[in-house]
Amino acid sequence: MDWVFNHLQLIIAIAGAIGWWLSQRKQVRAGDEAPPPEQRGFEDPELAERTRRIREEIQRKIEQRAKGYATEQPRLPRAETAEPPPVVREVVITRAAPEMRRGMSQAEAQQQTEILAQQATLADKLREAELMKAAALKRTEFEAATADHSVAARTLSRSTVLDDLRDPAALRRAFILREVLGPPVALR
Repeated sequence: MDWVFNHLQLIIAIAGAIGWWLSQRKQVRAGDEAPPPEQRGFEDPELAERTRRIREEIQRKIEQRAKGYATEQPRLPRAETAEPPPVVREVVITRAAPEMRRGMSQAEAQQQTEILAQQATLADKLREAELMKAAALKRTEFEAATADHSVAARTLSRSTVLDDLRDPAALRRAFILREVLGPPVALR
């Protein structure tokens, strides 16, 4: 018993090595049953090519948006034209579960269903990103249209504020608003 307490570190190291070895064996057994999802190939080369193109397009658009928001300058609003903007209609095609072909197993059909579901979610994310970009563009156009950075506007607003503060009633109102809307007295 004294030997166990004197060599406790050695026993812990051996137990850790055995535990690691058992976990590696368990992973190897689990790996023999089914290949990882990255290593599985598509049975249908057209589906594989279509999936690859969609993923590349989504990645390209994400990279363009990431670069575009950081360097994009606010644009001035476009001049109004007499003709209305073109109407864009989006057609959404939904498919039911893929039909099983001859020789197609249930696992392959399920794999195709998962791929189609993943493509649908990626398409939804792409649409959402496009809507966000359009909203940001509208916001920058609105801000550029409504922002008046001229010197005359600043001096006009400054003189209006000074005129208001010269009036005793307006000055009293300004103090009351500061007390009500400002920070509490204890935090000043």
